[in-house]
Amino acid sequence: MTAPRKTLAKGLIFVGAATLVGNGAAYALSIIAARQLVPAEFGALGAMLGILIIVSTLSIAMQALTARRVSTAGANRAEVEGQAIRLSVYIGVALLVGGVIAAWPLASVFSIPYVALAMGLASLGFVVLGTGALGIAQGREEHLRFSFGFIANGFGRAGFGIIFVLIFPSITGISAGILVGCAIGAIVSFLIISPGTWSRSLAKGGTGEFAHIAHALLVLFTLTNVDVLLARIFLTENQSGEYSVGVLLAKIAFFLPNAIIIVLFPKMTSADSRRTVFVATGLTAVVGVLITTFSILFGSFVIRVLGGADYVAELGPEAWLFALEGSAFALVQVLLYARLASQDRRAVASVWIALVILVAAVAGWRHGSVAEIVTTVVAVSLVLTLLGLVMDIRKSVRAHGADAKASQDETVVPIEAAE
Repeated sequence: MTAPRKTLAKGLIFVGAATLVGNGAAYALSIIAARQLVPAEFGALGAMLGILIIVSTLSIAMQALTARRVSTAGANRAEVEGQAIRLSVYIGVALLVGGVIAAWPLASVFSIPYVALAMGLASLGFVVLGTGALGIAQGREEHLRFSFGFIANGFGRAGFGIIFVLIFPSITGISAGILVGCAIGAIVSFLIISPGTWSRSLAKGGTGEFAHIAHALLVLFTLTNVDVLLARIFLTENQSGEYSVGVLLAKIAFFLPNAIIIVLFPKMTSADSRRTVFVATGLTAVVGVLITTFSILFGSFVIRVLGGADYVAELGPEAWLFALEGSAFALVQVLLYARLASQDRRAVASVWIALVILVAAVAGWRHGSVAEIVTTVVAVSLVLTLLGLVMDIRKSVRAHGADAKASQDETVVPIEAAE
């Protein structure tokens, strides 16, 4: 095995293990909460977590921006890293303040206790600092240090959430635990990866690039989470709780191949990234096929583990649909990250169109049951995946043709020079 392949393999192993542990802790929080809360309150928790995931795209955008800038930095890498941490602190403070304000109307619309939602949104202010540090490790391709930081973030959030829900079995108790855990996890992650990193100024153009990445990821994560919010609005409270359990499986399928994009994203910033995108897409597709197949064969078992025996009869036969939904969105994420790495600002348009179509279809027509909503999401996610693959193949063909033409032009000796 060549050195680059060994580095890639080690990165996938370290980061894969870390994401399994970190995301596993998050799923453990949801699984325990499903047993501690009544279905109606668990439905409110599912809606709240959906909102938090959508807003947390700001923290993921911070990580992506930092990773891209650090991976392409030269001798001024230390300054670039300090600028990233400074920006993450600014964004974190804005989230703390904005979250407390935005929680009021959101809590009313989705029937979530205001205090719970306010604490949940405020916790994301700390998450931004943690992901800023993670972006530094990702850009450096320091996979082991990234893994420790990721576990600190994930375990802090989920671990304290679990402790609090066991002591205070309510959505407000979970939110308090998440807030405390996110603060501790972010500080630990910063100390592991980039202690003392700071800059006296922000990077030129950094805010604009962050806004573009945040916009793209916000649309993507809204698309991948809007179904649970629509379910909360249109289904009964008990059906909303059932849908929230199914979404747990969709999120597993979506986040399980995360290590692939984390490890390969810095390599997508290079001039010749076509092979990297191909590898990332292929590996993500394999993971999706495996988890969807497993859900077809053992759907009832999966639902029993995720939500308990009360949900098996209704959700067991439909488990594979949630797995397929998450797997398709994971592919969409890989293709979108490839465009972000090359600073292509046009790719987000197709995600916007898919979001509008999904909301219109569910709100105006298919919202009578859990099955109607999830099958609509699956249809939209598969069409968007195919569209993304076609767009990427066409872009690669055009780029290959341009490279071949340039190579041919270089080999032609001008007549004047020959004479």
